[in-house]
This record gives sequence, structure tokens and C-alpha cells, in this order.
Amino acid sequence: MKREIHRMTVDEMEFGKVFRFGRVFKAIGSSLEPGRLALGVLVIALIGLGGQLSDWVGQTLPPEGLTAEPWNGDLTVSQKRTVRRAADKWTDLDLKIDSDVDPRDVLSAMRSQFASPGAIEASRMDAFMKDFDAVNGTRGRGPFEATVDWVGLQFARIAEGTLELSPVTVMDAAIDIAWETPRRLWNHGQCWFMLFMGLWTLLLIAIFGGGLCRMEAVKAAGGQRLGPLDAVEFALSRFVNMFGSLVIPLVLAGVLAGVLLLVGLLMNVPFLNIILAIFYGLSLIGGLGIAMLLLGYAACGGLLIPAVAVENCDGGDAMQRAYSYMLTRPLHLILYTGMGLIGLGLGLVLVILLGNAALSVTAGLQGTWAWNDIFSGAGGVIEIFSTIDGPEPGHGSWWNGLSGWFIGFWESVVVMLVLGWIFSYCCAAWTRIYLLMRRACDGLEEDTIWYSGLIPGTLAPEQFDTESVDHS
Repeated sequence: MKREIHRMTVDEMEFGKVFRFGRVFKAIGSSLEPGRLALGVLVIALIGLGGQLSDWVGQTLPPEGLTAEPWNGDLTVSQKRTVRRAADKWTDLDLKIDSDVDPRDVLSAMRSQFASPGAIEASRMDAFMKDFDAVNGTRGRGPFEATVDWVGLQFARIAEGTLELSPVTVMDAAIDIAWETPRRLWNHGQCWFMLFMGLWTLLLIAIFGGGLCRMEAVKAAGGQRLGPLDAVEFALSRFVNMFGSLVIPLVLAGVLAGVLLLVGLLMNVPFLNIILAIFYGLSLIGGLGIAMLLLGYAACGGLLIPAVAVENCDGGDAMQRAYSYMLTRPLHLILYTGMGLIGLGLGLVLVILLGNAALSVTAGLQGTWAWNDIFSGAGGVIEIFSTIDGPEPGHGSWWNGLSGWFIGFWESVVVMLVLGWIFSYCCAAWTRIYLLMRRACDGLEEDTIWYSGLIPGTLAPEQFDTESVDHS
């Protein structure tokens, strides 16, 4: 029995073949595959590991994070008063009158008090939590912690804009992630943090993002499934191409910037500055090149890894394809990117809803007949992107405490799955966008991708070496 396929045609024009932007939404479902989620969770865990290291050795930012102006590390009089009042009220710290109090020491002491059963009366718990949040609001943030808070705020705006049907809000939030994040980090003097985390993140994207893009390309081409291990093996075997596609535009922009800086230094030499000023137009061309490289990287950088995953081309060819598609069909790219952002918002609302529902239902049902306090901090609506940890309750005995730790661990896995889905979706969506842009520019269908046996970077079959064939 054949399955009936319904197609919409208007004036003999098939809607699905002409208006293909809706195919970007297929990334929502494909990114939920268990293998892809596993790769996404691994990437998030490795990024978090690098971020923890950078926060440990890096310079702190203001308590308000990236939304505040640069900070010298000193607390205001009001903040000092808040910290000292909480320390005197809730801890046993021996504080000197004329000495400064480190908010981290006070928070550690308050956590210890909270973890001691019966140390804080139930009637005073609200006041304790209010003071705890107030002290936490005076603590300097690490650069990674502040970045996660800022990016999480923008993702929340994307979800909110999707629910409110406000594409302007969604687009503004996406621009703030791509542009405002590095700009604010630069203003706070976090150059080394951006260099370290940037290279670390690009490295992970080249390996695991390349594998995820290949999985989506194979599925889009023939509906087949590529295993996560095979996908990562594909990306590792082409790591130079994957990583090169991401760094070549940045290296070119850096070289041009270095040349302009050197020319500016030579402008201090008498008479030579006159000659250089005559050719200042060439400097303007260099500045234009930097602007085009960086703006293009922000607009079409998501096409770089999919280009290698689909075509098996080198990094330079991937850059040429991505920038060429952007310049040839800019309106198509804007439309497809907008659809990708809408899909991100819809999927984000879905996975956050499912994640919070799973946490609340599980803790509510399983904790109903548990007469101890193991589930006292479990369940509830969890801030997916929050980096501020509240105090952990004490459980009286070591076995209850160990049980509570395992429950908290598995709840954190749910949060990691949500973050891993975001990475998985972005890889799948950009692969779909690349295939659509390639069709708009080159006329190639989605099922036309590179496979083993074709010349790398092309769709032509490899030449058969007849001389090496034994005819005997």
C-alpha cells in the first residue's frame, strides 16, 4: 500500500520546491537524536572545563558581569556594609573593624551554616536566603562565568521573542551574542581570556561540530544515519581543513591589522609620514578588508564547517564558498538565518519545558514517600543558564548526603542535555542553511554531497588507475 503524499501547488508551481526555507526546522528534530545529544553534552563539558580554568587564573569582572563598566576590584561602601552585616548575623567569623571582608569567605561560611541541620530556623530561612543573594551580588565574577550569564540572558531573550512573535527581539539577541560579547570582554581587558577560550572553542567546534554537521549532511542527502563515532572520525581525519576554515578569516584580518599598526608606527618618522599619508588610500582599503572579513565572519561563519563537512574541501575553499554565497544571495542568507533563529527559539522553549517538567515531576513523585530531607533541594524550576549556585542543604547523615549529591548530579545532567541540544541544533541548522544557500547559488540539490570515491572538494569521481590493475 503506497503512502499518499500531499503537495501544495499554485499555478503549477510546487510550494515545497520553491520555498524551501522551512526545511531549516528539520534541524529541531534531528538535533534531538541521542548520539548528537551525547556529542553536544561532551562539547559543553569540555568548554566548561576550559572556562573553569580561565576563571581560576583570570582577572575578575564586576559583580554585575558584562553589563557593568570596567571594575578595579574594590567594593563600594554599601557593598562592604552588606557583606559585614551578613557576616555578623549568620556566621562565626571573627572580623576586625578596620579590615576589608572578602565576600567569598562570607559565602563559604554561610554555606556551612546552611548545610548544618537545625542551624537556621525555618522562620528565618527567607531572611537568610535574601542576605545570601545580597552577598553573592557583591562577589566579582570570573570572565567565563560572566560570559555564560550574558549569553544565557540573550538565549532567554530569543525564547521570549519567539513566544511573543517578535523577530526584532530574536535578531537583537543574536547580534548581542555575536557582537556585544567580544566587545564587552574587550572593554573589560579580557584579551587573553578571549584568545584562550576562542581557540579552545574553535578547536572543539572543528572536531565535534564537524562531526555533527557531517551527520546532518548525510541525513539530508539520503535520510541515512551516521553514527557519532564515525562522524567524529570523519572530522578528525579532516581536522586541518575544519580548523583552518574557522581560523583563516581571523588570521587574514589579524595580518591586515598588524600591517596597519606597523604603518601607524612608521608615521612617527619625519618625511616618511608624508609618503605614507599620500598612500593612505591603501590603508583605507586594508581597513575595509578587515571590516568585511570580520562582518562576513559574523554573518556567514556558520557556513564554514558545513562547507567542509558537505564538500570535503580545504579551509580556503570553505571560506571562498561561504563568503561567495553571502555576497551572491544576501537576502536568502538573511531569510534562512532568521528561520534558524526562530527554530532555535521554538526548540529552546520545548527542551527547557521538558527539562523542568522532568525535574519537577520526578522529585515531586519520588519525594512524596521519602520522609527524610534528601529531596529538599531537588526539582523545581531551574535556571538553565544560571552560574550562581545557592547553598546546599545538609542531610544529617553521610548516606543521606551522598544520596543528595547523586540526585544533584543527575539533575545537572538534565541541564547539560539542554545546553548540548543547543550546540547540536546550531550545527544541524547551519548545515541545512548551507545546503539551501548552495542550491540557491549553484543549483545543487541537498542529496548531492561528497562521499568516499569522489575527488575532495568536488563531486567528480576519482580517476581509475588502469595501469595498477592486474589483467592476468
